[in-house]
Formats: sequence, C-alpha cells, structure tokens
Amino acid sequence: MASLLYQFTIFLYWVAAKIISPFNNKAKLFVEGRKNIWKELGATYPKKNVVWFHAASLGEFEQGRPVMEELKKRQPEINLVVTFFSPSGYEERKNYPLADVFYLPLDTKRNAKRFIKTVNPKLAVFIRYEFWANYLDQLYENKIPSTVIAAQFRKNQFAFSFWGGFIRERIKKLDAIMVQYKSAETLLLAHNFAASKIKVCGDSRFDRVLETVNQAQKISKIEQFKGDSPLVILGSCYEAEEDFVKEAFSKYPAWKFIYAPHYVEENYVDALIKRLPAKAVKFTNYTSGDERILILNTIGKLASAYAYGDIAVIGGGFKDGIHNILEAAAFGLPLFFGPKHKSFPEAQALLDESLAFEMDKNGNAKKTLEEFIINKTLRDEKSNKLKSFVENHAGATTCIVTNLEKYLS
Repeated sequence: MASLLYQFTIFLYWVAAKIISPFNNKAKLFVEGRKNIWKELGATYPKKNVVWFHAASLGEFEQGRPVMEELKKRQPEINLVVTFFSPSGYEERKNYPLADVFYLPLDTKRNAKRFIKTVNPKLAVFIRYEFWANYLDQLYENKIPSTVIAAQFRKNQFAFSFWGGFIRERIKKLDAIMVQYKSAETLLLAHNFAASKIKVCGDSRFDRVLETVNQAQKISKIEQFKGDSPLVILGSCYEAEEDFVKEAFSKYPAWKFIYAPHYVEENYVDALIKRLPAKAVKFTNYTSGDERILILNTIGKLASAYAYGDIAVIGGGFKDGIHNILEAAAFGLPLFFGPKHKSFPEAQALLDESLAFEMDKNGNAKKTLEEFIINKTLRDEKSNKLKSFVENHAGATTCIVTNLEKYLS
C-alpha cells in the first residue's frame, strides 16, 4: 500500500510541477530541465569507472564536494556524475568541472531502470538524505554498491514513521551508511540496521568551509565599503533578521551592514531597499559613497564576504530552518539565528558553547548582540573559539573517501 501511494505521489508531483511551471520559475526549471535528459545522457554515456553522486540541492552538493574532489584526486581514472533533484542546485553547479551534471529523472521504475543502465555506475553515493525507492531497487538488483555519506538520521523523519517502512527497508540494503553523529548510529541500531554497515565519520561540511576560508576571494567592493568600520553580515536573510538588527543599526552609527537576502530577484531587492532604515546600495551598483548598508544582490559571494565581517546574523530560523551557519563560523563570526535549528546538530553544539545565540520573536537576543557590538575583546575571544571549533570537527572527508575506496578496488 505504501509503495503504491509513493508511486502515485511521484506522479502527482510531476503533474503539479507542469501545471504551475508557467507561473513559477523554479517549477519551470524543474520541468524544462528534464525534457531532454535522455538525449543529454545518451550523448555522454557510456563511460567507464563511473561513480554517481546524488544531491538534493546545493547544500548537499557542497557537503559532498570535498569528498568528490578527494576521491578524484586519489583515483583520477574515475568519471564522476552528479545528479540534482532541485533546480537551485543544478543551475548553480551545472558547470562543475570535475563531473557530468544532470537533473535526476523522476523516480519511476522505468526512469530508474533506464538511468542505471545508461550510466552504469560502479558505485552510487547519496549525499546526506533523499533516498528514491526505485533507484535503490535498481542499484540493489544490479548488485551496484550503494552508500550514503554525511547522513543525519532523526527519529521524526519519514523513514522512521509507520508509513516509512518501505523506504527504511531499502536503506538497510545500502552497502555502507556513513553518518555525522553517534546519535544517528544509535537510532539506526534501534531499528535493526546492521552495525557492520554503519560508520560515524562526521560532517564533511567542516572540511568544505575550511577550504572556503583558505580559498576566499578578495572582494574589492566589500573591502572599500567596509573601510575601517566594523561590519554585521546578514546571510540569507528575510524580514525577521532585518527587524532584529534595526535597533542596533540606529544606536551604533560606526557600524556598517551587509544584507545578503535569500532572494536576489530585482523586485525583491528593490522592495527590501524601500523598507530599510537608511539609504542602501546594491553590490552591483556600488562604486563609493557614504552608505552604511550594502545589498549583496548576487549569488556566490556570501561565503567570501564573511571574511570581512565581525558578526553574522543567519536567516531561515523563523521559516523552514536556518541556512548555512558553518561558513560564518569558519571565519570566526559570532552567530545569531532564529529558533528553527533543531534539525542542525552543529547549531545546538555552537549554542551549547555560547558561540551562537538564538533570536526569538520577543527580541531577547538583541541585548547580546549589543554586547558584541560594544565589546571587541568579547568578539575576538569568541572568534578564536569559533575557528577552533570548526578546525576540531574537520576530518570527515578522509574517513568517507577511505571507506568509499573499498568499493572501487
């Protein structure tokens, strides 16, 4: 019954995407990107020594990226193929030079069978989560080793619900399950997963953000905008984060602010500028001036922008969940974010160490924000501890790649 419902849900999802695609750009990309998928795959494959990585979206790709690059470095003869479910991941990384990048065909039995036959991977690697039942079946039937890396399982996930048994049993058939934390291992063992398949390797995002620090771009516009002023950066922000810093903006005129909105479409940015408490300038228009607010209306520069910051306010915590906090942490920026962080163990770890602080609707963290603004010694102390925190959690990539190589010998 659950399996039939799953197949029907996939069908409905596709129909819904097609219906709304004329009115929704993300849905349009989702549909249009899959129109010629078999022609594109046929023009590229077959190849030998293929390793297939699947990422739901951009965040999962970045989590798997250090693994792909280290694996390719150790075994240059392999050919990497990366698939995305989401347009936001595919559009941002479709030109990734180390891999052939495609949208993942929808998970029907026919598509899964055709994809596996066409690509013929030696190894399949799912990054963090998003398991597709028909693809897992085809991998198992064709005796292709399959793994998940950087996984973080929680008891409230669908796979551990009454209805999720059909997908949970398929996850059990994976050859290796590499999790981020001991708690995930404990949960899997409680559900009768084979202990021999589970390996606690940690979170490869720590390795990725350390690479970002080492490879940070110099951004001359931000350098000029900042000057000698201290700087608050709002990363992937919404209105809730804007409201959180308004009072500090008015009280501390020596400080400057970079707003990196979650949406960078022109209409959204123009509306943002109108509601801000002072004159603001778009990054793409900035030359010089006395503005205290710079709007980062581009994609791909936020990670390097953190190198210029002193404090970070991260968006998403009042919506579906906080966005990437580790990039800012790696640069040593004390962190503020909203209450929806329960699915992110690294957030709780930082809160426990008083290196991050939770904003709420009552504005209780505003006093803490002011303490950091006023006290540079406090900022420097926390900054050094944040950098050490990230460095101490590095090393997952080596663990993961070493285990993956067992299936490529």
